[in-house]
Amino acid sequence: MARVTLEPTGEQFSVGEDEDILTAALHNGINLQYGCRHGNCSSCKHWLLDGDVDDSAGSVYAIPRNEREDGAILLCCAFAKSDLVIEIHQHEGVEALPPMTPPSTRRATVLGQRSMTPNLVELRVELDEPLSFRAGQYAEFTLDTGDRRSYSLVNPPSSGRELTFCVKRVQNGVFSGVLDRIGPGSHLHLEAPFGTMFLRETGRPVIAVGIGSGIAPLLSILTDAADQQVDVPIRFYYGARTTGDLVYLDELAELTRRLRDFQFIPCLSQGSPDTLPRNGRAGRVTRAVAEDIPDASLYDAYLCGAPEMCDAVGRLLEAKGLPEARIHADKFYSATESDPVQVSEHRPNWARR
Repeated sequence: MARVTLEPTGEQFSVGEDEDILTAALHNGINLQYGCRHGNCSSCKHWLLDGDVDDSAGSVYAIPRNEREDGAILLCCAFAKSDLVIEIHQHEGVEALPPMTPPSTRRATVLGQRSMTPNLVELRVELDEPLSFRAGQYAEFTLDTGDRRSYSLVNPPSSGRELTFCVKRVQNGVFSGVLDRIGPGSHLHLEAPFGTMFLRETGRPVIAVGIGSGIAPLLSILTDAADQQVDVPIRFYYGARTTGDLVYLDELAELTRRLRDFQFIPCLSQGSPDTLPRNGRAGRVTRAVAEDIPDASLYDAYLCGAPEMCDAVGRLLEAKGLPEARIHADKFYSATESDPVQVSEHRPNWARR
């Protein structure tokens, strides 16, 4: 076991030989900003002041060479080879995270699954023990192969032991193959909760933008907002190809009734004016947001889905006056059996969605 000291707080924790530094910190109840947990988004980039790590599992594109030479590491991909001192880099304006439940393992019994679209499957499970989490967080499933796959919870924290996930089918995807083999009564193992994208209690109006399976954490957040009687304007832009790709419409209609000032704006990239649903827009979500929001400075934003979409909408909102610190994004990275990523001997192969 190695000892890790965080500066400037002085917090300390132990990390095992086969445990990445971020996971060890979370297990010890230390809240840090992070995102994808597999070396793509660089949200957990901090600075090694003393000691030695194996960070070969991280993407060479996540940290510029000059920063790496100065000691920058990704905590999700770094394994301690000695005692460490790490400087935690806090981005200007980013709020301190509230106390959060450390992740723990659960045994899940499959209740059922259903195909919602050709690409999206809903999976329902029941846990052996209740799970405390914040709306918008996600769980990591551990497969028999040692691979891990992460999926956001659709349901709010009030759902008890029954959890719902929205899974995107990926060609040659490891978890897609699991879905073909499991049925009611099958058992899965997961660890949760993870993630720092959850509704902030700021009293500011909300812009939520998602595409594909990115609807999952946003629906959890919106339902929890209704449960908590959050009284702020909320606009939810959801991108799909056609009306046949829209999901959870009944749940969204119910939210329209429960939330005082809520609008669902479906954006169809292959839609035409005569086929659009109520409040629907033709084109991508970025176009609709650009047209509807002249000044974003008063909002908080929650973005979920493909990294390209999150980045594009994030840049757009920043250009319209929204500070980066109030843009909360959960970028979904996919992985398949044929991924060319080199996996460290220490590190399990995991990916978002």
